This record gives sequence, C-alpha cells and structure tokens, in this order.
Amino acid sequence: MSIQDLIRHQKPLTVSLISFLSMLVIVVIIGLAGGNHIVQYLQAQLMNHGLGHNEEVLDGVAPLLLKGLQDSRPRDRIVADFQSFAEHAQPFGVRLFLIDRRSEQVMADSEAPEQVPFPVEDLLGTPARKPDGTPIADLSHWQGPAWRVTPNGAIELISLRHVDSGGAQWMLGVSSDLSELLSFMDALHLHLDTVLLITYGLIGLLGFGVLRWVGRRYESSLEEQVIQRTDELEAVHQKLLEQARLATIGQTASVLAHEMRNPLASMKLALSGIRRSENPSERERQRLELVLGEVDRLEALLSDTLEYVRPVQKDEEPIFLDHLLDQVLELEHPLLAEQGIEIRRQRCESCPPLRLDSCKMQQALLNLVRNAREATPPGGRMEVSLQQQEEMLRLRIHNQGEPLPPDVVAHAFDFFFTTKARGTGLGLGLVKRVVEEHGGRVELRSEEEGVTVEIRLPAGEAADSSGRS
Repeated sequence: MSIQDLIRHQKPLTVSLISFLSMLVIVVIIGLAGGNHIVQYLQAQLMNHGLGHNEEVLDGVAPLLLKGLQDSRPRDRIVADFQSFAEHAQPFGVRLFLIDRRSEQVMADSEAPEQVPFPVEDLLGTPARKPDGTPIADLSHWQGPAWRVTPNGAIELISLRHVDSGGAQWMLGVSSDLSELLSFMDALHLHLDTVLLITYGLIGLLGFGVLRWVGRRYESSLEEQVIQRTDELEAVHQKLLEQARLATIGQTASVLAHEMRNPLASMKLALSGIRRSENPSERERQRLELVLGEVDRLEALLSDTLEYVRPVQKDEEPIFLDHLLDQVLELEHPLLAEQGIEIRRQRCESCPPLRLDSCKMQQALLNLVRNAREATPPGGRMEVSLQQQEEMLRLRIHNQGEPLPPDVVAHAFDFFFTTKARGTGLGLGLVKRVVEEHGGRVELRSEEEGVTVEIRLPAGEAADSSGRS
C-alpha cells in the first residue's frame, strides 16, 4: 500500500495529527542540533579565550623570570622569587609553575608550594594533551597550548613556554580551570534545550490548531461545494424529469384531444338537442344535465392539460402586471359581486412593465383569483396587492377561507393534486410552472386568518424589455 492510499483511508484528524507530530519531531531534532552546535561553538570560544588569557599571563610573568636570569641571581633566589610571585597570583584563578628542563623537576608551584621540588610527571596527575587530543609524552620538552581532564572531570587549560638565558633552561607554565565556565555552559545548554522544546511545542500546538482550523474551513468549503453541486444536479435532474413528464403528457394530451374532441362535441350537440325537445320529464332532464356536465368537465380537462404543457413564449411588448390583474378581476367581477365578496386592491404605479407570456400569465392569475373566490365565504374579503421590493415584483393574493392542512400546502402545486370534487388538479400546477419559467417563484401560506398566495417575479425583465421595445 502506497502512502497516498494509506492517507486516503485515514480520517482528516488522523492525517493532521500525524503531520503535526512529524513536523514537531523534525523541528525538535533541528532545534536540538542547532542548540548543541551553538553550545559547542561557545565552548570552543571559551577555550580559545582561556588559552589567550594564559598567554597573556605568560607574557606578564616571563619578563620577571628573564630579569632574574639576566641579573645572574642565584638559582635558589630565582626560584624563591618566582614561588613568592606565584603564590600571590593564585587568587586570580590561575596556577603558575616553573620546570627545570635539565633535571625535569618542578621547582616552583603556586598550588603545592610545600612539595617542591618534585618530578614533572607528578605535576598534573592526569595526562596532558595537545589541542588535537594527542597525549604529550614529555611535558618538560613541550611548548605551546595543552589541556587535560582533572580527576573530578573538569577541563584545565595549560600553556607552556621555554625561557632560556645564560645557559639555564626553564619551562614556564600556567594553567586555568574552566570547570565553572563549563558548568555554566552545561546549565546554559540545558536551559536552552528546555526553552527550545517548550517554544517548539507551543509553536507546534499553535500550528496544529491553525492547521486544523484551516483544514476545517477547507473541508466545510468542500462540503458546501459538494452540497451545492448535488443540489444543482438534483435540480437539473428534476427539471429533466419534469420536461420528460411534460413531453409525455403533451403527447398523450394531443392524442386524446384529437381522438376525444370530436366525439365529445357530437355527444354534447346531441344531448343539447334532446334537452331542448318538448316535454322531457324531470328525471330525464336531471340525467341530461349530469351527462352534459361531465362532457364539459372532460373538455375542460383536455383544455387545461394542453394549456399546462404548452411552452411559455414571451410577448415582444412589455406589459404592466396591474393591467393583467385588471383583466382578471373584470372577468371574475360578476361572480364576486354575486357572492358579495369585497376586493381590497393595492396597485403599484411605480412597478415597471415586464416581458411576459401574457396569455399564460393571465390564465395563471385567473386560476389564483378563482381559487381565492371559491375559498372566501360569502360576504368575505379578498386582498390583492402588488409592490416592488428591490429587484423583485411581489404579488400577494389573500382570502379569508379556512386554513389548509400542512399536507395540502405541501402538495398544492403537484400535478393532478386537488381537493375539489370536480377539480382537474392542474390549476396551481400551471401557476407554478408559468411563474418559474418567467424566472420567479410562488409560495402558498396557510394562516389563522386565511390563505395567502405570493408570487415573486424579477423586475430585471423590465430592463430587457425596455431595450427591445
């Protein structure tokens, strides 16, 4: 299994955690290595500084020794003077000693004045080494810097210099203990590593938090895009299904209309003639009226079905929606007056004209007004208002009928859904289709004081229409 396959099968949180830990380990390793390099560099600088200090001490002490040799002082006097000087220099953190190279004896030592003279090999107790770490076999014949590890583990720096005058051969030496400075460096190293670990840990936690935050935002963005694309695909799928269904309905309706209109017309003509004949009985008259009503219903069903599937074709000239409402209310006026229904009208003088399929839109508005009239009790009130809200025209038709059950509201615009005994179920479906094909949307709300249908149409159609008219 490849790394990509392994990552692909893990949860996002697991991948983020593994990435964070890997990053943190790399950063810690680099940080510790960098801190160790810095400490080693400082230690090397300290040793160089210590050796330089030793050389400065030798530069100050060597002239005193040479002066005694040049003045031809007795040997014992030179050693005694040097021992006295060395004892005064000890409090300054350095050890001074004087070696007779011929006898290989330490003649003066600020650290052990009571033991002199003693052999050179007993001077240090541990082997002295050259700067590169090579042991020095004979300290009395070495000149230059050296170092050693003391029995207690401290580092001691040594500098040796030959002083020859008047046939006498001396080795002048100075050593300094770096234990305190190196202990300080060890403590500094520890504190530096601790600070680095804490700092990198906090940076890592902060980075992990930011990484998770960015990851969640990215995941949310992807989820929103997936949901959006899914909704779009679902909408396209539903639209294709609707188009396929409309095509099927249209083909079926066309065949039915062709095959049924002529027989229905013949039946209606014959039945109308029989109804006008002399002396039909009351029972026969009721039966004729019933059959004629069913013929009319079948014709209405065929007409509504054909109207439902006919595509929307917008007129060339824009029209005011208030004008269409005037025509619809004029058609319904006799029935409204007969039932004593009051119409409260709110016009919109500032609303722009729209490019519409005026025939289909008028039919859709007629269906809504007719439904509102049928739902309004006699002597009740209907409200019809039109207004503009930003880029939308808002048409509201309200009646004082009984509230509708939630399942009726949910399926009111479905094809062939109706609660009327002789309804076709195409009225509100036609309204929804016409409004949506004009770029709008329709909503049905059931309230305690009645039922409201609201249509929203884009006012942007007016700009298109004004440019073409």
